Amino acid sequence: MAIETDYLVIGAGASGLAFADSLIAEADVEVTLIDRQDAPGGHWLHAYPFLRLHSPSAYYGVNSLPLGQDRIDEAGDNAGFYERATGEEVLDYFGEVASGLERTGRVRILPAHEHLCNGTDGERVRDMKTGDVHDVVVRQKLVDARYLEASVPATHIRPFEAAPDAQVVPVNDLPANADSASSFAVFGSGKTAADACTWLLNNGVEPDRIRWVRPRDMWFDDRTYFQPLDQVGNIMAGIAADTEAAATATDLEDLFDRLEESGRLNRIDRSSPATMYRGTMLSAGELEALRLIEDVVRLGYVERVERDRLVMTQGEVPTRADVLHVDCTALGLANAPARPVFEPGRIVIQSVRHNSPTFNAALLGFVEAHWEDDSEKNRLCPPNPYSSTTGDWPRMMSRTWQTEQDWLNEPDLMGWVSRSRLNLLGALPEHAVEEPAQSAVQSYLTSVGPAVERLGRLSQPASAA
Repeated sequence: MAIETDYLVIGAGASGLAFADSLIAEADVEVTLIDRQDAPGGHWLHAYPFLRLHSPSAYYGVNSLPLGQDRIDEAGDNAGFYERATGEEVLDYFGEVASGLERTGRVRILPAHEHLCNGTDGERVRDMKTGDVHDVVVRQKLVDARYLEASVPATHIRPFEAAPDAQVVPVNDLPANADSASSFAVFGSGKTAADACTWLLNNGVEPDRIRWVRPRDMWFDDRTYFQPLDQVGNIMAGIAADTEAAATATDLEDLFDRLEESGRLNRIDRSSPATMYRGTMLSAGELEALRLIEDVVRLGYVERVERDRLVMTQGEVPTRADVLHVDCTALGLANAPARPVFEPGRIVIQSVRHNSPTFNAALLGFVEAHWEDDSEKNRLCPPNPYSSTTGDWPRMMSRTWQTEQDWLNEPDLMGWVSRSRLNLLGALPEHAVEEPAQSAVQSYLTSVGPAVERLGRLSQPASAA
């Protein structure tokens, strides 16, 4: 069977769907999405049971369909903030998105299909259920929406050994096994480990029954500064705090001291240096709860879990047979090398504005529809690799600010950005007359130029560039 299409998108996860949704809204084209999994949704198909978005639903997903009801939560760790969808809600949402795209008659979605290579008669695609190989004739471009594919707990390969008589489970299996343990050891430094510890605490596990094995410590964004719509002034205040700190910092340590002092960034243990930054958010309540866990092990990475001890790269600690060891060590966001987004016959979906994955994918769809020259497209959409360490923060932030300055000279692009439901600052014009928002905007305008200049001296070359 031969298929013809204008665009072949490899990956029907959040980015692939957001790109296709934006592209067909702006251009009269046909799009085919393929994915190795049995349904659209990407890594959300493998979400652990208690996973939620760590940012508000209001600016996640695709442009054409809202996610959630823009409700303010009244209780729990997210009280006072805009709702954050559960993994199940996100997966249902992407199923609805996929159905809506197919109903346009211009989008075809082929689950359980994988891209093999470029063949003489088109792109070679295999049906993973039947084994049949098809040629897909691509009239315009191949779109790689899997370049930044995340490593998720359910599918990653455990990086340490475990003795047969040791209790070790992936985080996905934590709820089903929690009742069998007297205490817990959580492995990992990032969002998944924080989620696992928070779930345990919220389900009645006392902090002294939790050991947290953290090879390094992380900086967390304060969720207060990522609230959209009627709270959009907080986002602007956070951005202003970033530029103020960046414009005056003398070195990297001073920069993060200033960001912590402003409340923009937090670390769980103020006495331990934090070297990791992955754009993860916590509320004040979550942060204070996690600080109750005092048994923190910093002896490097786990090499082996035995019945009575944990063997680590910098030493070992005792454990017991009745301890449930929870693996939260999946990498998460990919550290893929930066490459041009727009290439001859190909689009490689990457980050442009930091920490905004679906906004970025939709942006690329709009730019593809309205600009002809790839060099111009790449000027407007330079890749901005995800951060991993504090040394990546200056490069990541300054690249975002420089790119957004370039957008100001493009009225069509700025019009799309202002209308996009995925733009976390979309509601700012409606609140621009409010004094806090005005003050934050003025501070940003005053500081952003010096901030970009100073961050250029503090930046490490992107591990990806």
